[in-house]
Amino acid sequence: MNRSGEKQAARKAAALKRDALPEANRMAWSDTVCQLAVEWLRRRIGQGETIRSVMVYVPFRSELDTTLLIEWCWRTGVSVIIPRCIRSDRSMELYAIEAWDELSPGAYGIREPDPVTAKRCKAAFIPDVVFVPGLAFDRGGGRLGYGGGYYDRFHERLAASARLAGSAMPAWIALGYEAQQADAVPMDGHDVYVDGGITELGYWGVATDGSDPF
Repeated sequence: MNRSGEKQAARKAAALKRDALPEANRMAWSDTVCQLAVEWLRRRIGQGETIRSVMVYVPFRSELDTTLLIEWCWRTGVSVIIPRCIRSDRSMELYAIEAWDELSPGAYGIREPDPVTAKRCKAAFIPDVVFVPGLAFDRGGGRLGYGGGYYDRFHERLAASARLAGSAMPAWIALGYEAQQADAVPMDGHDVYVDGGITELGYWGVATDGSDPF
């Protein structure tokens, strides 16, 4: 099997495994992961790090539910940045969302920022933290996405903006269930690694530069 076929098979298996998790478990685990993400953000802020904005996905189907994390950000004044997928070139636009009613069904049926009501971020905007979805992850930071390459392209664009601004890249943190952990995720050269992740069992991972994101 070639790499493309291997990744396609891995995506199918990972999606079936995640979909089979009991809904009650997914809800409970989602709450725990959101609480751990909030604790991590609080700790970094308490250590003097500036976190004014958090990029996070809106859950779709059996994805880990980020609702509690998003609503905590709203309550504490942290800007919530949600991506909108552009199918024509598989890129993402970023929007600052202040309420759930600023979302509407977008590409692939996923709730996304409504460009009529939501505030679009400037093209060079860099969020302070990026929470990333996915189908499967491994402890080396490998991430199995959905095959569209949206986050890989966005990472490349973000890196270019960071270089121009002379700033560091934000932490890329995966959110998922422990059941989504794999021994090794098939990765190609253009695939982006995450710096670490959070499951219901806690924090994992070390950034590729050797630093610990937690």
